[in-house]
Amino acid sequence: MTLQRCGVMVVSWSKIKAWIKAHWNWLVLMGLFCLAYLLGKKSSGTLLAQATLAKDQYKKESEAIEKATRAKDDRDEKIDNRKEEIKKALIEERERKLRLVNQKEVDADEVFENMGIKKK
Repeated sequence: MTLQRCGVMVVSWSKIKAWIKAHWNWLVLMGLFCLAYLLGKKSSGTLLAQATLAKDQYKKESEAIEKATRAKDDRDEKIDNRKEEIKKALIEERERKLRLVNQKEVDADEVFENMGIKKK
């Protein structure tokens, strides 16, 4: 039995069988490559889905970190402002007390008597 292709080339089944028998390793390799390609193509879809999920998760985590950083900065700013207010109030109180002390005349004997030390 012979195969004809467009009436030009005639190939017999025995020649095809002989070629397959001589080059069976190439045919097996080609089949394995095709199988690996098809399997890889299916798994590439799942890998793409996983990569998309990882990217979305990264964006969410990044936004959460930025939000926490902004909240921390706001908290630190409030703490610094409160610290400055307290510092200013303490300085004003100290100055007020110093003015009071400077206005009064202090008698050393009276201070010692208030402390319980008597003059001889």
